[in-house]
Amino acid sequence: MKETFRQSMAWLHSWVGLLTGWVLFFVFVMGAATLFDMEVTRWMSPELPMRQDRAYPAAPPMIEKALDFLAAQPEQTNKWKIHLPGDGRRSGCGFLCRGGEPWRGYNSELIVKWDEHVARLDPDSGKALPPLPVVRDTEGGELFYEMHHALHYLDDLTGQRIIAIAVMLGLLATVSGVIVHKKIFADFFMFRPGKGQRSWLDGHNLLGVITLPFFLMILYSGLLFQGYLPKPFLSPPAPKEVARSVDAADPPAAVTRPSVPMATVFAQAERHFGKGEVRDIEVSRAGDGRLIVSFSRAYGAEYPLLSRDSVINFDAATGAYRDIPVTFGQTPPHQGLWYLTTAHNAWFAGAGLRWLLFIASILTCGMIATGMVLWTVKRREKYARQGRVPFGVPMVEHLNAGVIAGLPVGIAAYFWANRLLPVSLAERAGWEANILFATWGWMIVYALLRPAAQAWRELFWVAAAVAAAIPIINALTTDRHLGVTLRYGDWVLAGFDLTMLGFAALFAFCAFKLGGRAKVGARV
Repeated sequence: MKETFRQSMAWLHSWVGLLTGWVLFFVFVMGAATLFDMEVTRWMSPELPMRQDRAYPAAPPMIEKALDFLAAQPEQTNKWKIHLPGDGRRSGCGFLCRGGEPWRGYNSELIVKWDEHVARLDPDSGKALPPLPVVRDTEGGELFYEMHHALHYLDDLTGQRIIAIAVMLGLLATVSGVIVHKKIFADFFMFRPGKGQRSWLDGHNLLGVITLPFFLMILYSGLLFQGYLPKPFLSPPAPKEVARSVDAADPPAAVTRPSVPMATVFAQAERHFGKGEVRDIEVSRAGDGRLIVSFSRAYGAEYPLLSRDSVINFDAATGAYRDIPVTFGQTPPHQGLWYLTTAHNAWFAGAGLRWLLFIASILTCGMIATGMVLWTVKRREKYARQGRVPFGVPMVEHLNAGVIAGLPVGIAAYFWANRLLPVSLAERAGWEANILFATWGWMIVYALLRPAAQAWRELFWVAAAVAAAIPIINALTTDRHLGVTLRYGDWVLAGFDLTMLGFAALFAFCAFKLGGRAKVGARV
């Protein structure tokens, strides 16, 4: 009975994996890229100035200088916002200019905002810096986020539903796969190269065991916060009947410079949040007309570290703590939803942890890819013994090569397009995305026209070549090449080019391993 049940789970795992494999591979590749979406956007906006890691003045003097600047502005406004400089991820959302619109990214300056006005201030002097140049029209890393959660060329709802179905089936494939493997932990230590189907199975099992916790977390949390799974314990709590002390005055009174020393209230805010955690300061008026100063972490960064309120407020005249009630309370179960959300999006992660998550995402892509190859290897060997191979098996072999090995070529073409398309081209950002999908489509067509084994090898060589050419094209078209960025110490721009060279080496290795006349599946 147990073997019959396990056999049925093996059938379920195999066919559900086939149905969802290509979609999940695409989603996880785009999710890996999304972990560095801000860095990608910076690289794709070469008009922006380079950024060098530096030491900043203490936060209270910077805040005082920002307040002096805001108080000197002629416009009357009911809210001031200050964003402290810092490393790009933990400093959250800067107000950089992309096509005249705010852009989410790094800032090494003080950012101040009042009404619709935004200014960049020198952290040392507090003086206004020149406006940032308007960069070329590009979606940058935001395109990867869009494709990760809603595909492309479809409305958001349709794309999200397609992904949700694939993810639900992916969870089913994962559970059935765990049931199939009798010795799932022993599989972690087992890999026998050069054994054909056995090697592909070992590789799939090894990657599956390594990535299982990450894979399950991403699938489940994605479905949960997108609303495709019930949240019986994580639903927002019912509204509380509280006295509103932060309702806007009618009409709102203009804010003025707080009289309390910033060093006093900032020290209290840091005791509340933790040293170095404060990034945003806001000056506004409460419903009773009194001026308040609010401190908070960068957006997103507060959730995994949340112990109390995510915003702390002080009376701007006395420095006394003001407890500002909110309409909705944050119950522990509701906070649990945010923990899963931030784990999925990695808002809180520093550079080291994001690299670990990136590697986990790439290994997950490898797990999906080896599973798709294993599906064809098992069936080709089975039907070859019978003297007849159904049409569907070679079709899947060709599509595997086009989808899996062709997608990196399409992504590289996206970066090529960013450098080679005319800056003045109408709807330029859309054309960059079009080139990605057109190139990927041509790679799939190429794979369908070539013998499967040769298609795998040739497409990986193409992927290696186009990835290695990205730093070269960057050097030929901009002054933000490795020779400059390494010397200047801008590790975001330099790191992008170096990562492309690393991927080129990886793809070349894959092509080399598939070299000679060996078929995919004959050996690994």
